[in-house]
Parts: sequence; C-alpha cells; structure tokens
Amino acid sequence: MAGFDVKRKIAENVKKAAAEFAAREDIVTELGEPIIGYVDARHPLFDIFMDKNMSEHPKNIYRPGITLIVYAIPYEAPVADSNLQGDAPADKWVRAFTESMWLSMTLNRVIRDALNMTGRLSSCLNTPLDWNEKTFRSKWSHKLAAYAAGMGDFGPAESFRLNDGRYARIGSLITDGKYADDFDPMTDDQLEAVYLHILNNSRYIEADGAACTAEMIASCPGKAISENGIDREKCQDYCRSINEYVPCPDVCGKCFGF
Repeated sequence: MAGFDVKRKIAENVKKAAAEFAAREDIVTELGEPIIGYVDARHPLFDIFMDKNMSEHPKNIYRPGITLIVYAIPYEAPVADSNLQGDAPADKWVRAFTESMWLSMTLNRVIRDALNMTGRLSSCLNTPLDWNEKTFRSKWSHKLAAYAAGMGDFGPAESFRLNDGRYARIGSLITDGKYADDFDPMTDDQLEAVYLHILNNSRYIEADGAACTAEMIASCPGKAISENGIDREKCQDYCRSINEYVPCPDVCGKCFGF
C-alpha cells in the first residue's frame, strides 16, 4: 500500500489497545504505555543466543521473517515497589504478571492487524505457556530479542529492565517486512562477551564468579539463592507454586531489585 506507514500504524494500534485495556473494570494493575522496538531477525546476537541454548533462532521458528517487532509493557512504580516488601511475592506483582500477559495477547493481535493492512506475513514466536522444564526457559526468549533491539539490560534471574529502569512484560512478533535498522557485524569475541555479560548479570550459579549478598539471599522465598548464585531448578520449583504453567522467575521477582 503506497504511502502507508506501517510503524506509525503499529504505534497507533498499540497505544489505543493499551488505553482500552486499562479502562476495563476488571483490570487493577497500573501499567505504563507500551514501548516498541525493532531488530533484524538476522542480527548476529541471535546466533550466540541459539549456540548457548538461551533461545531458538527466530529464522528457525519462522523462516520468512526479516524483522522482529518487540514491545515492552512497563510495570509502574507502585507495582515494582510493592514487591520490595514482605517475605513473599506481593499480590500486586503477581496480578501484574497475569494482567500484562492478557495485554500482551491483545498487542499481538493489533500489531498483526496493522501488518495485514499491507499484506505482510507475520507470526507470533511463542505463547506464555511455552515453558521448557529441562532448560528452565521458554523455547523463545522475548527478553533476548528486546536486548538485541537495545531496549534494556538483564539483572538477577534473567530479569529485564528497560533503559529507563522499569521492569516490563516483553513480547515479540516476526514479519517478512523490513522495518529494522541495518546491524553492524560482530566478532566471535564480541558475541561471547555479550553472552558472559548476560550470564553474569543474571547471577546464575553457572556464571564464573557469581556472587549474591546476604540481603539478596534472604529475599528469596524459595531458598534458591546462595553466595555462589541462583539455582535455576530451585527457583523454578518455587515459582511453580505460584504459577503451575509458567514457573519462571518473573512470577516471583523478589530478587529482581538487587
């Protein structure tokens, strides 16, 4: 469609859908206006993520795909601050996990509606229930896509903070249209450095030199944190008691602020 600005239409659709979602009587969580990023599906970072079994490669999931459209649904301060108190995940935090998942599903639809207007092919990359019990991860990582898009960085237990410091629910789609900036090549050493950076920031026990403070250890209701880092399996076992289907650290988040 000549003269049609797809990225502008996506932004309009997302903003409208988020406002309508917030106005619903059953929604109680204060969520920020979604932020949208774009990254080429052929970016070299996806190669290292796949090689290290951190995430599937987007081109393996949807071969026609050229661009990843990544969106972040920020948690506003009342939600994040509530989880700093008490010995268990705050009700506000757990509710935000659920409601942001509902909004994510809506955003997937309205983004695809915008792409459909120009005949672009698109695909969602996974669902929130696509959880691997052996790797303690989803098959596809929306967070790694957001990192590749320059939207933020990782913290404890693979938590993700946006560039402005807010936590967020991350989602992504892939399309055959080209909407991302060209990427710079990266050497093997640069890719390995990114992997180690994410691993060290996440503070999992497999990271060399991972260290956790006494305060961080005490914050974990699942007893999954020691001086040497976070035990993925113990973390998942506790998170399963909160959400049987998506037992990821995001449903707890007690260690995210460290």
